[in-house]
Amino acid sequence: MATLIVNPKQLYGYEQLQKDLAKLETTYQGLLSTQIIGKSVDHRNIYAVKLGNGKSEIFLNGAHHAREWLTTSLLMNMIDVYCKAYVEEESIGEFDVRNILDNTTIWFVPMVNPDGVELVQKGHENAKNPEFLLELNDGQRDFSSWKANIRGVDLNRQYPADWGNIADDVGQPAPMMFKGNSPLSEPETKAVYEFTLAHDFKLAVAYHSSGEELFWKYNATGQLLKTARKLADKIVEKTGYDLVFPGDNPSGGGYTDWFIDSLKRPAFTPEISPLVGPRPVPLSNYDKIWQDNKEIGLLLAAEIGKKYVT
Repeated sequence: MATLIVNPKQLYGYEQLQKDLAKLETTYQGLLSTQIIGKSVDHRNIYAVKLGNGKSEIFLNGAHHAREWLTTSLLMNMIDVYCKAYVEEESIGEFDVRNILDNTTIWFVPMVNPDGVELVQKGHENAKNPEFLLELNDGQRDFSSWKANIRGVDLNRQYPADWGNIADDVGQPAPMMFKGNSPLSEPETKAVYEFTLAHDFKLAVAYHSSGEELFWKYNATGQLLKTARKLADKIVEKTGYDLVFPGDNPSGGGYTDWFIDSLKRPAFTPEISPLVGPRPVPLSNYDKIWQDNKEIGLLLAAEIGKKYVT
């Protein structure tokens, strides 16, 4: 009987991610594999995890924002639990895990912003530019509210979706809200962008925190809008999150904005946890987050099998 490898209820950082990925890859050869899709500004690896052997592919990512590292914990927990269920031929909810992962491959990038996660969890002294970071943080040594990467660029404002018109850009490196000097200027976003284009993902999910909301629409129209709404309703049915209906001119630059806009396929941004403000989601919220989201990867993989998206 397989035992679970990932402990999501801890301060989950880059080194723990590396250890768990190595164990998972050894334990589940043939089902799971990892690859390095790029390097962060401070040369940490950006890992992609391939789970399953199906021809159709979907993509889930987390921790674009530094303080939102609990999204990494959630995705790693999903990977671990799905692997165990596969080898033990168990279902999760109504989902036959083996059948789904034989027909669909789920790709994960659990930690898009490893430098930022390390900064939030351990402070600035491990960074290659500690004085710069201290200055950006107004001399404060508490980096727990930091969202950006290690250069002070908000990675979820970096994608080429109406980038020129992003609202509330602060215009210079900062803990949050700076879109950078050009789209894809940061190695982390460039890696995820190029990884996406190298695949044929039928849909994508970018996990963020917090607020128990689901962004799903951006500028989708026509059949794409109908398909996205059907899938969004299914996610909401599982999570209980609120559907967000943006206005006529939603601010772009996010990963799922670009995915919807450029690839014309559905993409979703769930905001895990009740709203906690500008800080990491406390671990005390994790059990509910897991119950809300544990089936989402399987749900979406199964829906792709129903040919919602061509």
